[in-house]
Amino acid sequence: MFDTLLQAERTKTIVAVLVKNGFHDIVNVMGVKKYIKFSIPKTSQQELKLSRSEHIRKTVEELGPTFIKMAQILSTRPDLIPLELADEFSKLQDNVEAMPFAQMRSRFVEEFGKDANEIFEGKLTLIASASLGQVYKGQLKSGEEVAVKVLRPGTQKMIRSDIQIMYHIASLLEDRLYSYGIDSPTKIVEEFEKTIKKELDYNTEALSLKRFSRNFEGNERILVPKLYEAYSGSTVLTMEFVKGIKVTDTEKLEENGIDPREVAKSGFDLICEQIFEHRFFHADPHPGNIFALPDGRISFVDFGMMGSIAERNRKDFVDMIYYIVKEEEEKAAFCILKLAKVENDNLDTDAFAKDMGDVIRTYFYGSLKDIKIKNLINDVVALMSRHKVYFKENNYLLTKALITIEGVGKILDPDFNAAEEIKPFVLRFYKENFSFSTFLSRAGEMPKEFGDFLVQFPQDIKSIVEKMKSGKLKIEFQHMGLEEMEESIEKSANRLSISIIIAAILIGSALLLLAKTPPMIFGIPILGLAGFVTAVGMGIVLIRSIYKKGRL
Repeated sequence: MFDTLLQAERTKTIVAVLVKNGFHDIVNVMGVKKYIKFSIPKTSQQELKLSRSEHIRKTVEELGPTFIKMAQILSTRPDLIPLELADEFSKLQDNVEAMPFAQMRSRFVEEFGKDANEIFEGKLTLIASASLGQVYKGQLKSGEEVAVKVLRPGTQKMIRSDIQIMYHIASLLEDRLYSYGIDSPTKIVEEFEKTIKKELDYNTEALSLKRFSRNFEGNERILVPKLYEAYSGSTVLTMEFVKGIKVTDTEKLEENGIDPREVAKSGFDLICEQIFEHRFFHADPHPGNIFALPDGRISFVDFGMMGSIAERNRKDFVDMIYYIVKEEEEKAAFCILKLAKVENDNLDTDAFAKDMGDVIRTYFYGSLKDIKIKNLINDVVALMSRHKVYFKENNYLLTKALITIEGVGKILDPDFNAAEEIKPFVLRFYKENFSFSTFLSRAGEMPKEFGDFLVQFPQDIKSIVEKMKSGKLKIEFQHMGLEEMEESIEKSANRLSISIIIAAILIGSALLLLAKTPPMIFGIPILGLAGFVTAVGMGIVLIRSIYKKGRL
């Protein structure tokens, strides 16, 4: 059952936590009783007061870093778990006890062949500790202050082991977690494994930072931390240290002459610019990842979770917002379908549009400034889940980013209205993408596929004509929905054939009787008599068959 001693010990820990928190049904399905002894404790009064989602979150916290990380990723995926549980998982904090720097030093030697002392001036100061890595403040030998993100040693091994255990548990629980609102635990583990592999390689984050920096090149409203590629690799990431103020520290902002309301507006506008203009955005803009600088600039840090949307999806998303603002709710509903994946084969799109229209319409009773994006999106996602319609993965990240930054805006400015702030971006999108000048500029950028089509089309026509002339052109037809007619014709042909055979037997038998053809019995030809009996029998069967079908 267990591939390694590490997995055996880890499984014991997982079972103990599940049993302690009352998930005996899951432990029983795992079939570990013969390997691991456990007793069922009494449920405390405090635990009885918790909702199911709160109970699961508490259990995940006790299961440790890998499970916490998985839950945080699932908080952005209401297509995999119930919305209520996703909301609960979003509350999980990824703060763990720091690992001594002496254990982290090996990373620098592995990556750069140098000890930390040879790269940095003086000691590195710990500023943050999470389940996967730790962040330090330091100074390069050249004098620049930097933030250094280091992956914890042993993290990859621990996560690989935990994922194997997760797969084993998921395979046992497949189709058994419907009562928890979970359809496929195996799919959940697969999605987690795909995402966590990216977070375990800091090269991916470095590429994201470089792309983000290019998008905002020359933009004076934002400070994008500089990446130090020479001291960055798969397990170490070194970037410029941002000397800013945490955006939610309103007291310190005001002390430095920074207006919190302006910070709220600037931060939200920058997120909208990332989404609507660059189509590449920071997917986790919580307060700890955004800093305000005394000169009015905003800086985003931690580029481990980024989102991107396709050009087509951006247009559908803008259209959805446009129709919501214009109070054309059913058109907005069909835009939502374009942004989604449908797992309901029998979805009634008209019924879905009507239900979605009813949800959106409830937000029209007040003015636009009263609309809260979080409430609107949560209601939309809840209805989608009931219809088994789900946003595509990056579209969930997009909605999460907007909800998170709206929450930050509300902390800074109670009167902050995200819906009003989005409006200019929507109008600018339509102005820039549907102007005559844009049309002309795009006309000059003919796609390669269209160019290839123009070149190849005459040759394809010539080939078809040549085959027609030589009689080698073949056209295949596929009949759809004609099976019942084909079966009916086949039965009719069979009955007609049997009728002809019966008639032939009767005529032949009559000739044999008239000719008195031997052998005979009582003066009657045996073959003629046999033919008559056979023909009568076949006739009775045929008539009975026709009568049963009601076609007589």
